[in-house]
Amino acid sequence: MRACTHALYLSHFTYVAIATLTEPRSSPDLCMKSCESSLQPLRFVDVSPAVSTPQQACQSRLSLSSRYLCLGLNCGKETRDQALRQLNATCYDSFGSSIPSFKTDFTNEEIAGLKRVHKNDSFSSAYPVNEAVVPSPEFFSVWFDTLDASEYARRHHYLYGIGVMVFWVVVALLGVSHKAYLAISRICCSQNRFTSVGIPSHTSSWLKRHVTIPATFGYRCAQNVWWATIPPRVQTITLMIFFLMNIIFNIHGYRVIDESLYFSTPTKQILRYVSDRTGIISFANFPFIWLFGMRNSVALWLTGWDFGTYNNFHRWVARISTVEAIIHSVLYTVLIFMNGGLSYYAWWFTMWFWNAGQLATIFMCALLILSMYWIRRRFYEAFLVIHIGLSILILLTMFGHVSIFNGEYDALFWVPAIIWVFDRMMRLLRIIIFNPGQWSTTALASYNASANIIRLTVPTDTSLYKPQAGNYFFLSILDDSNSWESHPFTVALVSDQMPQKMEGSEESLPLLGSPVATPETHSQYTALEARKEHMAFLIRPYDGFTMRLRDMSADEEANPKPLRILVDGPYGHTQRLDEYHRVIFIAGGSGVVVALSYLTSLCRKMTTPTKIDLHWAVRESAFAKDVISSYILSTEVTAAIDTGRLSLQLYMSSQLESFATDSLPSRVQQHVGRPDIGSVITTAAKDTQNGSMAVVACGPAKLADDSRLAVVDALKGGNHHIDYYEESFAW
Repeated sequence: MRACTHALYLSHFTYVAIATLTEPRSSPDLCMKSCESSLQPLRFVDVSPAVSTPQQACQSRLSLSSRYLCLGLNCGKETRDQALRQLNATCYDSFGSSIPSFKTDFTNEEIAGLKRVHKNDSFSSAYPVNEAVVPSPEFFSVWFDTLDASEYARRHHYLYGIGVMVFWVVVALLGVSHKAYLAISRICCSQNRFTSVGIPSHTSSWLKRHVTIPATFGYRCAQNVWWATIPPRVQTITLMIFFLMNIIFNIHGYRVIDESLYFSTPTKQILRYVSDRTGIISFANFPFIWLFGMRNSVALWLTGWDFGTYNNFHRWVARISTVEAIIHSVLYTVLIFMNGGLSYYAWWFTMWFWNAGQLATIFMCALLILSMYWIRRRFYEAFLVIHIGLSILILLTMFGHVSIFNGEYDALFWVPAIIWVFDRMMRLLRIIIFNPGQWSTTALASYNASANIIRLTVPTDTSLYKPQAGNYFFLSILDDSNSWESHPFTVALVSDQMPQKMEGSEESLPLLGSPVATPETHSQYTALEARKEHMAFLIRPYDGFTMRLRDMSADEEANPKPLRILVDGPYGHTQRLDEYHRVIFIAGGSGVVVALSYLTSLCRKMTTPTKIDLHWAVRESAFAKDVISSYILSTEVTAAIDTGRLSLQLYMSSQLESFATDSLPSRVQQHVGRPDIGSVITTAAKDTQNGSMAVVACGPAKLADDSRLAVVDALKGGNHHIDYYEESFAW
């Protein structure tokens, strides 16, 4: 506590050194409040004892004369006259009449003979005052300093509460500006947006190497570090600035005075001011916690940043807000014990706002603990239910906690509530737009046990929009026991032809062949077959939702099972990969869907990219063979392979698996073991020294971190035109 006291004293003296040159006592409001507070205990004989204190100030001539003298002696004539004008307006608004005329022509001798009110004087309403009185200069000064310090802290409460919100507005504006800059660059430099305008290439390369692409510390970024994940360096820098702002805002902006009529000691002043400040700033963070956590966010649309970026902001802002809420609660508890002990502390629990605040802090702590990375990864469905439930409880209890302020802080409740409702409405609207009139869509699901993959084919002919490369959708299975769950999946293929059974042996069948006619599914599939346009998802079953989806389609490998689903999307941004000279996809397992999503459209381009590389590490040979034969070896892609424009590099986990793929086309180059991502990207960067290159990674966390580090190393090697895209869903 002593260290905190010293910090606040230092803050106070720093402020005094740079404060404005205006004299504090020129403030009409503070002068009036100081005089009112000094004279408030007094009752005057010229008004009824039943008259309230505010009404006495407007009707008692003796009270008005006392205020007149107090203001004139302590604040000056101009301040006195302005304060009396304000009092007259207040009296007229409150009681319907102006202040009466009162004695103002006091001589110096009369003023010198007036009774002085001192700090320790006691007054009783049974003995009203029958003359004008004035507070002693010392008593007035104590009240003025007390009110001035309190008002100073209150102003900074609001200023810094707004400051934490302004910070994120500025961050979003930077994102919008960068997005506009790129758009202008494309217009001004249609042939090559990387070399002609804006940031010089060397400066851009430096920023990529040291700021925008690297992990915060060393190597890990997608992989967890103990109980949490660490964002990329540029996000960490942003969050560190925000964190430091919160620290500064919570310790600066106080005037700790030697004698306060509100608090008996400087320690109690500090406890009260800091507890108020941390509570206000914690609550001020709420709108952005909710904004950053929504999949339908105005910030996402304006900046073009991915959901993972805002999800990182969401988690860390929530953690900072929770710490501030804890400090707020602990310091208030300490202050209450100092003022009255255990019995006084117990009395506070008789008030609803106090109990609501206690519950809000408890809920925030519980939410913080239950949102740890380990829990999110292993119990995602339970985490999601608890997360939503506790978030609602936090909002409601915070609304109850600030109810004593008569609506002053209600906006900090309503804004998150509106953001949450808006997100739900947008989800519903996206579902309706995908399949107007019916909402639900009948999809075909098939599970291939040897490949350990689920293929879900969703018709898109009724949709009011066409899915694009890189889009992902949240899918809810209405036939599932937990139909309320929705999970994101990236589109692997968008086609205008429904999948048909391939000729050849059964081993060469794609994951979803033509159905076997059965009474149960024949009519449903026939109707689906007539709807040619569709999109396909390749889903790896793990546990929870995907495991149940596997079980529903496990017996339907040759006979796809119709499932009723809700499709919420599209989400995600289509990257402009066609603007690069070379594109490298680094994929692991089912992460190949991102490459599949882009390949067809990229191969259709006649000029750029001039070279496309797909490096795919996969365990199941059946999965690799099926994906290559069913998706990659299409007309457009085959032509790109034949001309050498597209290179396919397949990495199997063992020599045995490699032999199992000997029936693959000779154009597919097979390797045993994991890919040397550093060598792949470094070699490609040297070959594309005078052009632009994009690296797209999607797969396990280690593969993504290897790719990120390899891009940074390649930038150090001299290629200034490499961009890195990591496609993953943040947990």
